[in-house]
Amino acid sequence: MPIRFRCAYCNQLMGIAQRKAGTVVSCPKCQGQVMVPDPEDAGAADMGAADNGAESSPPSFEDADFDKQLVAAAAEVPADHIQVVDTTPVKQHPPVPWSPAQSTPEMSGVFLTPGLMVLVGVLVVLLMGVAFFVGLLVGRGAG
Repeated sequence: MPIRFRCAYCNQLMGIAQRKAGTVVSCPKCQGQVMVPDPEDAGAADMGAADNGAESSPPSFEDADFDKQLVAAAAEVPADHIQVVDTTPVKQHPPVPWSPAQSTPEMSGVFLTPGLMVLVGVLVVLLMGVAFFVGLLVGRGAG
């Protein structure tokens, strides 16, 4: 049965094999380093409560003291295993509309206005027609 626990940083619910108990794993959502709780320690705590006459319930990771367990487990993690994540938001600048009067060095290539594109298209068709008729004349003269 997998061990189910929550990430101390983003509260993502995770499940991992029991053989990974006591190891440090990376959260798939926030990449924070989290120690996998040992299910035997939780089971021993429940047995102690059952010996005191309290009714026993299955271990729940939704209890209020779960955060205390995570903080205690995080305190045991070596400093070289902890990854600090920068959470400062990146300042987004609003897009600036481009106008033809602006010179933009990052734009390269040929940019045609619709009118200029029509003119270039007409010239290409006319040149192809002239080349076709020149080819006809040269072909008739050779034969």
